[in-house]
Amino acid sequence: MSSSVKLPKERADLTSMSLYTVVKATENEGRSWKEVADVISISASGAGFYLARPCEVGRLVTMILPLPAELRCYDHEKALYKVWGLVQHCFEVSADGRTGYQVGVAFVGKNAPPSYKKDPNTSYRISGMDTDGLWKVTEIKADFKQRRDIRYWTTIELYLALVDGKKDTVGGERTITENLSRSGAAVFTTLDVSVGDRVKFISEKYDFSGLAVVCNRKVEKGKPTRLHLRFVGATFPVKRLKVTAADIH
Repeated sequence: MSSSVKLPKERADLTSMSLYTVVKATENEGRSWKEVADVISISASGAGFYLARPCEVGRLVTMILPLPAELRCYDHEKALYKVWGLVQHCFEVSADGRTGYQVGVAFVGKNAPPSYKKDPNTSYRISGMDTDGLWKVTEIKADFKQRRDIRYWTTIELYLALVDGKKDTVGGERTITENLSRSGAAVFTTLDVSVGDRVKFISEKYDFSGLAVVCNRKVEKGKPTRLHLRFVGATFPVKRLKVTAADIH
């Protein structure tokens, strides 16, 4: 008999609009810069925009923009919304013979962490989400290293089945992802599987079916078991995903 993992509430929807923001950042030796940027995606938890200069992944920047009240977590009555964002990705893009950068940030709140005031060059990573819908961050000892494949923190439904040595399924369940990339995924499970086991990952919505190897199994008290999977002989069609910039790590 198959089982299932409870689906979480959906995150704030992406809102498309013509919007500009002032982005400010501090670099090495205390030097700072600001630039007016064209916003390409926005939600209550993050944004994407174009810049003429690169931003280092893992660093904090500020954004000041006339964000609609329904997408704000505070300062609903002010004309401009100031929010700190953690840079999640930065890719070089070219158009009309000019080079720029597409940047994605996750909103982390109205104020920077105390450690930022001591050292603006501190690098951070996401450590969860607060009750107000903004991301929590923690310091990291080393600078962020770009992943080979972009990781998307988005939830999709799937069917996960344990496979025996003859590639016959021996048990399965309907569950959800915590995140995924072209080459793998983190999924919640109630199945009795171990590191090294093979599973079948099936997503009807994205017309994807492929084998995966369990690379890690994480068990935390009071939380569902999490599997880290690596796809074998197949890649997930991430271009079909509908995500905000804040979902991209």
